[in-house]
Amino acid sequence: MTDPLFHPFESSLEGISVPEAFTYPFFYTPHALVELASKELQNHLEANDLRHNFGLGNHEDLVEQGKMFGVLVVRNQDGHLGWLAAYSGKLHEEVEGYFVPPICDIHAAQSFYKKGENELNAMSAEIQAKENNPERLKSIAKVTERLAEIKEHLRKGRADLKEAKKARQKYRETVAKVMSESDFEKVKDRLAQESIQGQVAFKHRSKAWIEEQEKLEAALEEYAREIEAMKEVRKAKSNQLQREIFDHYVFLNASGEEKVLSQCFPDFDLRHPPSGSGDCAAPKLLQYAYQKGLSPVCMGEFWWGSAPVKEVRKHKYFYPSCASRCRPILGHMLQGLNVEENPLLTFGKDKPMPVVYEDDDLVVVNKPAGLLSVPGVDIEDSALVRVKHMYPEATGAILLHRLDMSTSGLLMFTLNPKANKRMQRQFIKRQVNKTYIADVVGTLEAEEGTISLPLAPDYYDLPRQMVCHKTGKPSETKWSVVARNKGTTRLAMKPVTGRTHQLRVHCAHPEGLGLPMVGDELYGVIGERLHLHAHKLEFQHPTTKELITITAPIPF
Repeated sequence: MTDPLFHPFESSLEGISVPEAFTYPFFYTPHALVELASKELQNHLEANDLRHNFGLGNHEDLVEQGKMFGVLVVRNQDGHLGWLAAYSGKLHEEVEGYFVPPICDIHAAQSFYKKGENELNAMSAEIQAKENNPERLKSIAKVTERLAEIKEHLRKGRADLKEAKKARQKYRETVAKVMSESDFEKVKDRLAQESIQGQVAFKHRSKAWIEEQEKLEAALEEYAREIEAMKEVRKAKSNQLQREIFDHYVFLNASGEEKVLSQCFPDFDLRHPPSGSGDCAAPKLLQYAYQKGLSPVCMGEFWWGSAPVKEVRKHKYFYPSCASRCRPILGHMLQGLNVEENPLLTFGKDKPMPVVYEDDDLVVVNKPAGLLSVPGVDIEDSALVRVKHMYPEATGAILLHRLDMSTSGLLMFTLNPKANKRMQRQFIKRQVNKTYIADVVGTLEAEEGTISLPLAPDYYDLPRQMVCHKTGKPSETKWSVVARNKGTTRLAMKPVTGRTHQLRVHCAHPEGLGLPMVGDELYGVIGERLHLHAHKLEFQHPTTKELITITAPIPF
């Protein structure tokens, strides 16, 4: 029986060879088969009016939401090539008979989730009713009012003691000038007795108040504890339901082994997986292929529709699988497949890193694209490690700033603590001027400008950054046009702040230039390399105070 979700290629595959290894989904150039399958899927999306507002002019009565779509090129049991289609999350109106199904539909009618959700809602209502009970609120108000009275009595009593002490001191200073030494000693003894008597009297008066205060505070704590205990029970119930939800997501791999969602995240008990984990296109596609005995060949994911307000997404652009949701899941699902090696593990390997400037205090290197600034989780080779090997006698080879792995150019290190302290001060006060050269896709009409956007990490898809006017940190970049070429514009960019991916987001985001950098695998279209280069550094030497200007030739 023919599988209706297996789509044979409509176009000729002549001249297209099958890849030797499956796509590494977190950093890839789409294979020709993926591009062809994606084009056929896009033709289908354009020809069929899905009831969903992608921000392309249809169904504007619905909430606008672009979507990530994915294609998985597979070989069926007969050896024929075809492809599967999926979308991340849900559409406003689900489509049957074309896209692979979700791995788990927790919102199905009468499901355990609905029952558990109803129980949680009932518990929340009970907590709210308890918190807002009129008699309870009246009792708390009465206790709080009496506590305020007691605290005022105690405050006034302590204030009276302080005033009496000041009066005695003033009297003591006055009579000391006119009394004999023996008479003054008698006065001091009398004043000391008055002080003791006053403190004893206050202690006696305040004892009952303090005892009552302790009882009232204990009563308030009991009121709070009662609600907190109910909230703890609800939290435990919520965590139990969450685990049950996750355990309904059962993922296969190419070897036929199963793992539930909670097992894919090693820190599950410390923090739950991000919302939507398991509902992205890539896991859906692989799951269906394994279930139907289809052999995965290659895959890719592209964005369809308008971009989210905060993120940089462009219609029909390919993007890597999201890191926060998909990396732990695909780490299991890809086992048993012959997968391409992670290109990031070898990008900077054996690439030279020439020294551009050096003296007893500083060393500035020209970092190649693909080399990390500091060691990563899986990669030890980095600019910092190389500098430490180059200068083993230095009292501290310390990196002063960083460049993205994909960015090339000037990196400065200090070789002793004194130089580091002085240079750090210059960086903090923004006295080090940095100039980057970038090529963006498209033609800019303006000659120069300033971009100011608040940036925040995209915790669902790190290391990507997004524009967020609520939680983002301010970032500012000054730019000017260096040259206009066919289809691209070369810019000189001077960051005033130093946020992660600042220049890349400022170029790509619609509120910035709206033009991604050439070769930007995160915010544009992947290429041989990212066209971003740290070209110039201007600073005051930490020892000689001389103004230093260093440049590195542009490699693209």
